[in-house]
Amino acid sequence: MNKHLLSVAVLLALAGCGDSASTAPGAIETLAARPWSETLAVDGEIKAAASTTLPVPGSGWSSRVLVSMVADGSAVRKGDVVARFDAPQARMELSQAELELLRKTIAEAGNSGNAAVERSTLAGERAKVEDDLGLSQRYAKVDLTIFARNTILDALADVGFLSTKRTYLDWKGGQAQARTAAQDAVLHSQRDSVEQGAKRNRDSLAGLELVAPHDGVFLLVPRWDGAKPEVGASQSAGQEFGMLPDLHQLVAHFSVAEGQAYGLKPGLPVQVRLAGTGTALTLTVTRVGSSASTTSQESPVKYSDFDAAIPNDTALKLGLKPGQALRGSVQLVARPAALTVPNLALVQEGAGYAVYTDEQGKPVRHKIELGQRGPVRSELKSGLTAGARIVLLPPSTTAVKS
Repeated sequence: MNKHLLSVAVLLALAGCGDSASTAPGAIETLAARPWSETLAVDGEIKAAASTTLPVPGSGWSSRVLVSMVADGSAVRKGDVVARFDAPQARMELSQAELELLRKTIAEAGNSGNAAVERSTLAGERAKVEDDLGLSQRYAKVDLTIFARNTILDALADVGFLSTKRTYLDWKGGQAQARTAAQDAVLHSQRDSVEQGAKRNRDSLAGLELVAPHDGVFLLVPRWDGAKPEVGASQSAGQEFGMLPDLHQLVAHFSVAEGQAYGLKPGLPVQVRLAGTGTALTLTVTRVGSSASTTSQESPVKYSDFDAAIPNDTALKLGLKPGQALRGSVQLVARPAALTVPNLALVQEGAGYAVYTDEQGKPVRHKIELGQRGPVRSELKSGLTAGARIVLLPPSTTAVKS
């Protein structure tokens, strides 16, 4: 806290002893060009500028059981096995599928055997009919005078019957062939379906290892409730399991409450101190989040985030790793002279602001235009001139912008 802010705090404490801000202006500050310096203290951690998501291997949200994994925060090389899983359900389903495939194979063989027997039977019957028909036709063409009338009639009847029977056997053979083809088609379809399930389970069992796609530091990703994966716990294929930050580009990552992010922009200097080591670094803000968001369901406070890039040679020299805690101080404003007003004196009116001045013991409202904003004070661009006596506790206290 600078000396000017301390004097403001003392004036506020004295003003608190008054009975009413509406009857007396209370604490007053004379507007004048003064040195303006503001810093923002923030906590953060080292993060990688880019990270690779490591999902649980597999597809279709199939069940997995974590068998082993490297320690959280371990350095890994490209191709290293980060975690191994098992899939008991897939093993059971594969065993059942293989048994069903065996049954379908036996059923197909049985259908083929039955069709062969039926074809042989029909072929035998047709051969006999052909023989009988040939004999009947031979008797039907001989001299009728040497045979009795009944014998002639029987021979002629045999020719008609056997011709009809041959046609029937031909039809029956066609029906048997069509029926066999239909049964084969059903069995093949069922077998293909079972084979697809078996292949899916084989593929599932073939992908039970999580391999590092590049060098980095393995970090477990906590679930929605904050718990991290443990050996023996069930996982789902495709579920986010860990992160593999790329160590070639590290950043100091910070979060700050939305109301304290005034004036935060790329290019500002940041003094960073590594927690537990005392090592100090001088960095520059390289990215500021475009929007603020809440960090938990328990608190409605919104936070903005920003990064300061760490040179690669510095990261290698100090052995920096993602997850290391940081304490930072951002130099938001450093101006030798500026007309500024305390934020607590501002009254917001829509998109604009106003302040009250003390004129002969009475508060008078003035619309003003602000320039650069800061957590404690803001630059005054127009609306008042030096020498104005600004009321630090405006009468419209419900509209104070802090």
